[in-house]
Amino acid sequence: MNETEDKIVLSASLIDDVKAFLTLDIPGLLPEELTERIFSFLSAEDLCRAAACSRVWRERTNNDVLWHWLCKRRRWERYNKVVDLSRETPFSPSFTDISHTTPTFHFDNILTEPAFLSATCNWKQVYMRAWHLERNWCRGRYRVAPVMRGHREKVTCLDCNGTVLVSGSVDKTVRVWNLISGDCTRVLDGHTDAVTCLRLKDDVVVTGCSDGFVRVYDTRTGRCQMVFTGHERGVECLCIEGDNVISASSDRSIRVWSLSRGICTQILRGHSDDIEALSCRGSLVVSTSWDMTLKLWDIGHVGECLHTLQGHTEVVFCCQFDERVVVSGSGDGLVKVWSTKSGECLRTLQGHDGDVYCLCFNDDVIASGSADSSIRLWSHAGELLSVMREHIGVVRCMCLLGDRLVSGGDRKKIVVWNAKNGDLLNVVHRNPSLLHIMWMNDTRLVTASPESPGTLTVMSYW
Repeated sequence: MNETEDKIVLSASLIDDVKAFLTLDIPGLLPEELTERIFSFLSAEDLCRAAACSRVWRERTNNDVLWHWLCKRRRWERYNKVVDLSRETPFSPSFTDISHTTPTFHFDNILTEPAFLSATCNWKQVYMRAWHLERNWCRGRYRVAPVMRGHREKVTCLDCNGTVLVSGSVDKTVRVWNLISGDCTRVLDGHTDAVTCLRLKDDVVVTGCSDGFVRVYDTRTGRCQMVFTGHERGVECLCIEGDNVISASSDRSIRVWSLSRGICTQILRGHSDDIEALSCRGSLVVSTSWDMTLKLWDIGHVGECLHTLQGHTEVVFCCQFDERVVVSGSGDGLVKVWSTKSGECLRTLQGHDGDVYCLCFNDDVIASGSADSSIRLWSHAGELLSVMREHIGVVRCMCLLGDRLVSGGDRKKIVVWNAKNGDLLNVVHRNPSLLHIMWMNDTRLVTASPESPGTLTVMSYW
């Protein structure tokens, strides 16, 4: 044979060897632990493609360890226990479907799996549901419940636990709504002036009123269980922390009440002007004021003022804090980061050209919304990560959950953002011309407008 014929024979031999090799079911030959290690480098998409290769590959990829790791990377572990999407009740199909593509998830393909295959593992099911939910938020797939009407004046406050929604109004009432059906189940009367703030905990709603009283109602019966008296002017802010109700009043005092004993246990004084915002965490309370300061209180030690945070030059509109930092936004356009432990100002975040009305943060980012129509995304080190522009008018409220940031404000816009990189995901034109209150969980969004008569809008992304 000549040289060309030798090459042809050699090539044919190699092809036969490769074909023989390709017929080997490698995952079937390797120990399961080694296959699991190899598959752990694959993305969710690649795992699904691998599962389609053969029955053996499908069984090896149907592994809770692999899918748990993928859920953990996407911060979706909470969908296994904290938020069980398999038990989440979707809105009625009769409700308005804005996108004409139903947001409801169906597991038809899972339910009809052949009998010879094992059931889809738990963490893969969690991943599939969470992936579907995230796509709904990104693509604007949601249903809208009928607009909740009943308040005669504007809605001033709301709170929700995922199934029950409560709203307070200038019309001196609090309404209890079924979030799934949109029906008003109770009207809580007894207030003699505008309801200014409220908080919901289990079957109890605590309300603050311009008449200076704090009232406690049972949402199931509508009965007023107790009335706390002591404030000399209207109650503007409320928190519930364990057995304690914390209220802030325009009399410039903060009071701590015991739900179990029905008495005032502490009175906190120190602000020289009206209190604007109140935030609680464990035994710590942070209050902001028109006197341009924040105060950090420890109600576990008879209302001791641990720190007075001074540095803003205008009213402090908003704050959020954890065990490490207090973050505040002010009318001076600045966002400041303070040490919870020492009270020292760690960083000043400059860039907004208007009042900072709202902010929120997680372990990765700080988001601030301003009258300059922008949202700014900052790192905790103080670096400006992104300037997000979509709103027209004041950005008045924001909610941050995982990597999803939702903002609301003027001109009929609710905007959904990626909080990691500031990317615009979706714009919703559902709320009235102004939006000043918003509540969000993983599957639903509730908004209220300061217009009269007051209405509430509920959207379900599941």
